[in-house]
Amino acid sequence: NLDHIITLHQRKCEVLKKLKKGLLQKMFPKDGTNIPEIRFPEFTDAWEQREFSSIAERISKTSQSSASLPSIEFEDIISEQGLLNKDLYSKKNVKSGIKFECNDILFGKLRPYLKNWLFANFTGVAVGDFWVLRGENISPLYLYYLIQTDSFMAVANTSTGTKMPRSDWKLVSSSIFFKPTCKDEQSKIGNLFRELDSIITLHQRKLEVLKKLK
Repeated sequence: NLDHIITLHQRKCEVLKKLKKGLLQKMFPKDGTNIPEIRFPEFTDAWEQREFSSIAERISKTSQSSASLPSIEFEDIISEQGLLNKDLYSKKNVKSGIKFECNDILFGKLRPYLKNWLFANFTGVAVGDFWVLRGENISPLYLYYLIQTDSFMAVANTSTGTKMPRSDWKLVSSSIFFKPTCKDEQSKIGNLFRELDSIITLHQRKLEVLKKLK
């Protein structure tokens, strides 16, 4: 019975992840069109194209970590899920990195195919090969899910280096991406994906509890 319940939750997780992947493909316009395949019915305007550097500022101000300014490294993030795997405030070592604020986005530029990203809901210091991105005239959540799309990842993975490939900011910043002209549409898309992420996380946690119980 326990195995059956575990299998059920695993399948639910897989279905939800596939749903998210499908929506990321269909709720953002594909090449050759300025309207997404799926969108909220109240919005009909064509989307606009913008260089990435005009919608996302790359933050470079550095700071040292402290008791109130925790440091975050690649190893602290669950790949592709945008979740932390530990309590950052329990870390004792003082480290230097890029200071990020609430609503900033962390994107791991080293081996970008590992999909180390995070939507910050606290202020801290990003240590290592991160870009700290801050939305400019765009919904922060929309920007967070834009960087998870196939079109963004294709550009981010056109990297420099072989053994330690890194995303090329010059290439990414000058690449063209779509965004809705209406802020409300941006927010609704961001909130939809955040809700989907929350449901996926809930099922994954239930799954972990069941596995520990078994």
